[in-house]
Amino acid sequence: MGINREGMVKTCSGEWPRAKVSATTLLANDFAIELVQDAKALHELMAEQKARMYEKAERYEQELLALYRTKRRGNSRGQFSATSMDDCFRVDLSVADFRRVTSDLIAAQALMGEVLDDLMDGVNPDIRLLLEAAFVPDEKTGRVNVDRLQQVRKVRLSHPRWEDVLDAVAASIEVTSSKSYLRFYWRKHHKDDWQQIALQFSKIQVPGVVA
Repeated sequence: MGINREGMVKTCSGEWPRAKVSATTLLANDFAIELVQDAKALHELMAEQKARMYEKAERYEQELLALYRTKRRGNSRGQFSATSMDDCFRVDLSVADFRRVTSDLIAAQALMGEVLDDLMDGVNPDIRLLLEAAFVPDEKTGRVNVDRLQQVRKVRLSHPRWEDVLDAVAASIEVTSSKSYLRFYWRKHHKDDWQQIALQFSKIQVPGVVA
């Protein structure tokens, strides 16, 4: 194809005659512009396709609820998995909640201390370690781990104030936002392993290209 020497090229300080620019600089310039424009076009196409896919997921959920003559409550999207009859195509929609710990944690920790002091040796050492560790901030982030805190709510202790502890722990965990994810899977035969369809650019395998 060769290097185009005609016309002008845009630089940081204005336009410059292409004929006065070195061949290697022009080659890099044209290559960078062409591939970035290709990437932008692909990004826009994927954004449009993603919007259409979520519209179809929304329509699927509404039609499914309509079959049961009911409606979705609130604004939260449901989670589901839809599979083809030959068991070779599957769509999963999952929802992830992003949470944070509120100041109610102070009350939860104080109540926990009261309960553990009362029970003393009546608590399994492993359970006690789990309960106490739930309130210890992470060394890297300096924050209490929400997942560890959630584990406390699964423990059942025979103490009159234990329900107060659970209520305080529940109040200390606040959902700040939610994000939904669509994932797609396929396989040639229903006995094969599921293969996720990669939509992340860096994970797409191209024959002959080492990624």
